Amino acid sequence: MRFTSTLAGLLLITGAMTAPATPAEAAACATVLSHPDGYGITCADVQRRPQSDGSELRDVTMTSTAIFQAAGGTPVINPLSRPITVRVYLPKGYDPQRAARYPALYLINGGGDNYDSWTAKADLVSLVRTAGAFKGIVVMPTGGMTGWYADWAGRTDGYFAPKWETYHINQLIPWIDANFNTVANRSGRGLAGLSMGGYGTLRYAAAHPGVFSVIGAFSPGIDLRAKPAQATISDSMWQSGAAVNLTDLGEFRVNKYENGSPLPVPDQDVQRRYRLDTLFGPHTTTVFHGRTVDDWPAANPADLVTQGKYAPYDGRLALYAGGCATVPHVPGGSEPAPAECGYDTRASDNAGGVSEPILGAYASEFDATLTGLGVGHRYCYTKGGHDWNAWPAYLVDFLQYAYGTAPARCPAV
Repeated sequence: MRFTSTLAGLLLITGAMTAPATPAEAAACATVLSHPDGYGITCADVQRRPQSDGSELRDVTMTSTAIFQAAGGTPVINPLSRPITVRVYLPKGYDPQRAARYPALYLINGGGDNYDSWTAKADLVSLVRTAGAFKGIVVMPTGGMTGWYADWAGRTDGYFAPKWETYHINQLIPWIDANFNTVANRSGRGLAGLSMGGYGTLRYAAAHPGVFSVIGAFSPGIDLRAKPAQATISDSMWQSGAAVNLTDLGEFRVNKYENGSPLPVPDQDVQRRYRLDTLFGPHTTTVFHGRTVDDWPAANPADLVTQGKYAPYDGRLALYAGGCATVPHVPGGSEPAPAECGYDTRASDNAGGVSEPILGAYASEFDATLTGLGVGHRYCYTKGGHDWNAWPAYLVDFLQYAYGTAPARCPAV
């Protein structure tokens, strides 16, 4: 399945549920935030949305010095500062002065989505209530439509680049800790995401083990060596690139041009390498399933897991994938084998985009590697697709596993 103009494939966003809208109450930044400006962030606006169960969704519109930065020439957008929004879920009875601080879960978006996906396409408030175990704050930032949770090494066609990792890790997290009553250390922070956000979760977790203590990856991209993954990411770069929303196209895209020509290089292998190098830095080559392929090992969860990068999350890591027509896995993922689910990772020379069975096959390899290294984790392989019919159930299961008692069975989706 290719990445199309509707942002499908790895970034599929169909099958969504719509949560009821709630009226917003505008508030000045300084009236509801103790440190609205700092860490490279400037608060512009706050919208409060009280929920019927006594919880609250609070939208903070801000600018960040990391989104965007000039790269390779004079940027065509001016100013470079772009407003972005963070949605924060505050539990019922949230007390900013409470002695016992609240844990925080950072829930990051998939491709084509934004900060509001878990409340616009699912009902986050009800999901948290259903899970029951989590009594903390949920932070839902944007990661860009196709930002891939990276500090871009290269640039867009318009000579600018986002630094998503810098924004999320070095700016947003300390800003949240300064403005909300959170446990301001690793023990109080979790990270989870779906699809592109599942990839981002695994990438950030490996790079920042001192920041997070529990992680959950839902239908994640796992292996950058696979051609389906490279094709999907490359397509996303020319479709939307550094866009934060659908109004940001044009010069936000990424293409390679030859010798000042206004026409992109027609060779798609050249474009693929260029676009992924733009995201992750210069590629290396390696032998993968008998073929020499491009790789970005510092950004590739399939490489990082072999280096023991997920050992700090022993017993605090959950992985979910689907697409199998047979009975879902019990936790641990010993059956059915990926080949029984209609896809074999050895067929990864397929140049098309990814699908949930492909993601599930690589998730099964990731699970096997974790098991071989003795890293305790929860792995659920289900019948679910790459859509919002599956992801809400994964979130409920993850919250119960990470913050309460793990269910005896995986989600029945």
